[in-house]
Amino acid sequence: MQFSVLYLISLLLVLAVFIEARDSDIDDEAYETEKVSYCPRFEKWHRCGNGCEKSCTHPKQPSASKCKLPCIPYSCRCKLGYYRDNQGTGRCVRRNKCKKW
Repeated sequence: MQFSVLYLISLLLVLAVFIEARDSDIDDEAYETEKVSYCPRFEKWHRCGNGCEKSCTHPKQPSASKCKLPCIPYSCRCKLGYYRDNQGTGRCVRRNKCKKW
């Protein structure tokens, strides 16, 4: 009898963990889908964006494969060929649009 009760309780706990994990995945997918539409022009949504994003003041940042900084989770990052205008608007611009300083 005790074994049956313990088995049933264990089974219910495993089921509860499974349901919680599934709901969490659904929330992540909804969050990710919702955020994709919020990226400004010339930016792309990344689940784990490059921590070494090129900017107007640091145009020679290492590529994502050589970057030693941690990724930026769930973020909009500049598309290839664009630089973060960290001296002005904060938007992604072509290099020739970066403010001279």
